[in-house]
Amino acid sequence: MATAKDALRTLGLVIRGRREARGYTQAELGTRAGIVGKYVSEIERGTRDIPFSTLHAIVEDGLANHLDVRFGKAPARVAKPALPRAIEEVARQIAELSPESRTMVLGIVRQLLRLAKK
Repeated sequence: MATAKDALRTLGLVIRGRREARGYTQAELGTRAGIVGKYVSEIERGTRDIPFSTLHAIVEDGLANHLDVRFGKAPARVAKPALPRAIEEVARQIAELSPESRTMVLGIVRQLLRLAKK
């Protein structure tokens, strides 16, 4: 059973992943959510407890996502299928780019995907 500390770390990792996927710095996310970047850093590292109102501001205002809270039994972990080798290789190359270059490349890839879905 996960402890509250484990849950905070997990929540911090989720927030960091969503922030990085949007290409925001911690300061940018903080500004959008009405908090300071240092606080975002502490939340992402799981070293700072987070009031629900702050979590709501980060998710809804900062990340432009919908906060969905559920309670219940933890779902069984389902193994995800492995990514094709070519996709994994490209993902690793993108991950190794500088934050600025990664943001630019991800923006281009997202636009290409939108075009491909039309």
